[in-house]
Amino acid sequence: MRKTVLLVFLSGVLVAAQPAEPVYSLKRDPVNGGAELVTLFGRQTDPATGKQDLEVPLLSVLRDTLGDGDSNNDRLRYVWILTSTRPTPFQRAASAASILWFRAGTRQHDNHVPMPALDLGAPAKNVWTNLLGTSLQATQLDPLGMAVRASTRSYRGNSSDYRKLQLFQALEVLDGLELEKAGDSLLSDADLRQLYSRLSLSDRALGGLVREQSLSKFYDRETARIQEMRGHNWELLRQRAELDGLYFEPVALPGDSPLGALLWVSEEDLDRRADHSFDGQFLNIADPWTDERLQHWTGYTEVRYLDAQDRFVSSDTPGARPLEMIPLAFYSLDHPRVPLLLADFRDQMKPKRREMFLHGSSVVITSVLGISRFGNWPFFACESAWTFVRARHGGAVNRSARLRAYSEARAFLAVDNTLNSQLKAEVRARLDHLALNPLENGAAGEAQLAREQYNALVQYAAAPGGLAARLERDRRKELASYTQSRTRRMFAAVGRFFTPGPRSDSEMTGPVLLAELDSHRRALFHQRFLEQLLASSPRPEVVGNLDEIERSLEALSEAAADPHSPQLIAKVFARSGDSELRVACLRALQRLNVQEARNELLRLAEDPGTGPGWRELCLLYLSNDSAPVLAGGGQ
Repeated sequence: MRKTVLLVFLSGVLVAAQPAEPVYSLKRDPVNGGAELVTLFGRQTDPATGKQDLEVPLLSVLRDTLGDGDSNNDRLRYVWILTSTRPTPFQRAASAASILWFRAGTRQHDNHVPMPALDLGAPAKNVWTNLLGTSLQATQLDPLGMAVRASTRSYRGNSSDYRKLQLFQALEVLDGLELEKAGDSLLSDADLRQLYSRLSLSDRALGGLVREQSLSKFYDRETARIQEMRGHNWELLRQRAELDGLYFEPVALPGDSPLGALLWVSEEDLDRRADHSFDGQFLNIADPWTDERLQHWTGYTEVRYLDAQDRFVSSDTPGARPLEMIPLAFYSLDHPRVPLLLADFRDQMKPKRREMFLHGSSVVITSVLGISRFGNWPFFACESAWTFVRARHGGAVNRSARLRAYSEARAFLAVDNTLNSQLKAEVRARLDHLALNPLENGAAGEAQLAREQYNALVQYAAAPGGLAARLERDRRKELASYTQSRTRRMFAAVGRFFTPGPRSDSEMTGPVLLAELDSHRRALFHQRFLEQLLASSPRPEVVGNLDEIERSLEALSEAAADPHSPQLIAKVFARSGDSELRVACLRALQRLNVQEARNELLRLAEDPGTGPGWRELCLLYLSNDSAPVLAGGGQ
């Protein structure tokens, strides 16, 4: 059994060490009105030739640059997942039928402008839309009877699952882009963190309400959780393969942590099957040592070569001996607690039967019988207990987690070039068979659909009344969010709803609008910089560069008035122990010349914790006397 451990380790090293060309790249397309469209391309395998030579547009994001080259006032706006398409009428009809759990055809062409998957400028919009839809379903549609309840719940559930499928695939390609560091020139690390976090949070009920300042922490926690989950499942599956005498092979993009794994059995070991025992816990496959199908196997096999120390080597290595291997199963390591079986090479229907049972039981209970978790407390208690026990025993009870594992495996296989092309085709065919959603398109046609939608989006961006006009309207809304209260904006929106017709804003022309937005965005950029600095250390000068901090303080003192800026500058003053930085804070508060800044100066002057020398200096700046500070900082 020690042989298996050695094979596993060396196999993983060989896969990670293989040199490979970059899989992902970025392209910039200009947009009228001072913006640009940044598109992420992936090198996918051509189904016709088997070569990885298809440049497929996968994800586009609009960056509003305000027409200048300064990144401090840039803002990411809309995100398009180019593999996501509008369903055909037949797909819509099939999706409303709660008993149809298979792919209802595949859209062949889509030359329409795609709908944005997310507006990064207004992430809370999806939260209120989803809550409104859920409440209308429960209060208005469910009481109309089983037919209406079943069809509407089926359609809404399939639409939600399809959106999640596309979101999870987008997260996987963003993870690959970050790994290759291919986005530094067009998408900074902060941009990638924002994109990844917002897309990940959009799958959660209240995720759109997370503040911008918390996105970086969420990204760190989420990526750490995923790496820990993959490592746990990697070790669990490896140990189980070792105990059962099977061969474990992790699969991953070069340099990345494995997100999937293959289990193999050798024909040589099958001849000695009486010497092996099998424990199928966590594997969910039949005993290979008693399976007569493997004795007469006609499916895919692969020859591997081992040296005298049982290490995988190339075929031309002196003394290498061939070993014919039969694939047993493909697992996803991106699943809570235990690896998730996605493909069983001996039983194609086994993973699908699991999905049909879990999904079908949910449909019967909620849609047909009309029993909900929150309207029936005995059912809620029983279901919670069953889910808890099943999850503790490694059951795949979380549909969203299963969908994520399935979608990420699809995205990985589309760009992977480490697996044998025939083996990859076998796994992709089994993953396609696993599909239950009528709205889902086949993986083979998504590349063509993505290219067509990308071309339509580029044309829309270049049209005079297209993307530029939409961006102009959203810029005005953004400026209103800086200068008007929420209540006033709400009444203004109601007024626009009841007064249809063309509108014009003569008081705010294009150049004036851009100048106002530039001032507010710069202030917001420097506010976030100082907030992250204060959150990372008790002393801002320890983790941040003093020159950069002073530049941010100066920029806040000259930017558009914001009631939050004086409080933030005062926090930097209170937390800092550097005399020059403290003086820069007082100078910035004085230059703001607003009541909030004077209040902060007065509060610091009256606070005993400020120190006697500094309290007197605060009073001097409050009275507009910018006297020079003595050596020692007045302490």
